[in-house]
Amino acid sequence: MEERDRLGKPKPFSFQYAKKSGELETYRNATLSSIHSKGATVNIIPEGENKPHTFRKILFMRINEFKIYL
Repeated sequence: MEERDRLGKPKPFSFQYAKKSGELETYRNATLSSIHSKGATVNIIPEGENKPHTFRKILFMRINEFKIYL
């Protein structure tokens, strides 16, 4: 998620996220806005949005097609 291109801009990535209802939502093109090293959340700007959304780290299921195991 924290990869950058040669100009220093964050690289877009895809991820799958479990919502409170248990439904899985896939975001195809998102950009990392900020990460909280001691917190439980990350701020990500989904494609087509201007403001970042806050996501809980523990609810990520996949990042760039790699499955996450806890």
